[in-house]
Amino acid sequence: MATPIKGESAPMTNQPLTGSLAHQQAARPDLQLVPSATRRPRVAFVVCDAGGGHRSAARALTDTLHQSYPECFDTVTVAIEDMIGPIGKQFGNLYSGSYNLALQGGHYWLEPVIFGVLTASRKSLQPFGIHHVRDSVRKLDADLIVTLIHGAHDALFEAMRVVGKVPNLTVVTDSVSIRPAWVHPACEQVVVSTPEARTAVENLGIDPSRILLIGHPLDPAFSQPTRPVAELRRRYFLQDRFTIMMMMGGTGGRNIYRFSQALIRAGLPVQIIACCGNDQGLLRRMQALAAESSLPIKPLGYTTEISNLMAASDLLVTKPGPGTIMEAMARDLPMILDDSNYTMWQEKGNVDYVRENNLGRVIGHTREFIPAVRLLLEQPGLHADMKAAVVSNKRIDASAQIAALIHQRLKSGPASD
Repeated sequence: MATPIKGESAPMTNQPLTGSLAHQQAARPDLQLVPSATRRPRVAFVVCDAGGGHRSAARALTDTLHQSYPECFDTVTVAIEDMIGPIGKQFGNLYSGSYNLALQGGHYWLEPVIFGVLTASRKSLQPFGIHHVRDSVRKLDADLIVTLIHGAHDALFEAMRVVGKVPNLTVVTDSVSIRPAWVHPACEQVVVSTPEARTAVENLGIDPSRILLIGHPLDPAFSQPTRPVAELRRRYFLQDRFTIMMMMGGTGGRNIYRFSQALIRAGLPVQIIACCGNDQGLLRRMQALAAESSLPIKPLGYTTEISNLMAASDLLVTKPGPGTIMEAMARDLPMILDDSNYTMWQEKGNVDYVRENNLGRVIGHTREFIPAVRLLLEQPGLHADMKAAVVSNKRIDASAQIAALIHQRLKSGPASD
């Protein structure tokens, strides 16, 4: 049975992230914010609840902003679904819920259907919801709007055309394959995480002078030095053996169970950290498997200890999600990308990025998993080469750089046209 990890917390909710106005925002269904007598500049982060990466990036930037510039800013994070009125919210929640269920069940092939419906509904419903977006922008009363989701720009900039322009910053949380809806001619600055993303955004018509290659915003913990591996393994009750961490996103990922079974059958000298996220069913199955396994398995639900767990690991097994790949790189962790399922369009470029930069191995079928692990165990030089490639490509200070950019923007005024 799994030993609880110190620092585990409950699953994320749809509540906004906390900042210095937390006491005013706790019950904030209508987005109203009450400015104090000595008003500080307000930064609004716009996200979407489809997947967990957008909120994770917003949380990372919020935490870094308050740590780097204490008592300088008020911050709020709002889901675009909460800005577009009751009808729009119903469609937005349907989209987010469908997307999250598809991820949890491994039905990634539904992605083009879900995005197709989203695109069509967004264009057709915007005339009915735009006045709600205008009201939301007014109530946010932000000095800078930071957009961390594609598809929100049309409504936001249309609303600003009436209520007045608000300085804006777009932080692209996809790493390589960039959808056209990520950018808009009115974007003042666009932050990207890889040279490939910079080229993609240029090809979408954004002036190169407005594109900033900074990196992916990560939790501040990933920029801090780690404790020695042996110490971390003792802290989390792990054995001193080759450690494989499996994480397929905040919604779990059923191949975690399948791959764990394969490792048990193969009898390889490893131990497993199984991060099940918010998938309680997967967590229970992994706990049952751990209780009877010949290999050490530590099943975890949602946890805030990812940085330390990665630092205690030798190999990450994950899907081609951008946030997890960048977190692994920040912790010098080689990876096996599971490309055995349908790969969603926005993650296709990540597969090539990992393969071409030798950051890990890519498997196109589940039967390739055990041979890939065995190869790294039998030829440690291959693992060392991947680790060196990860170190040479990583960017760990993106959150601090973006926080400094926000500070500079609000100190000096909006970006020039």
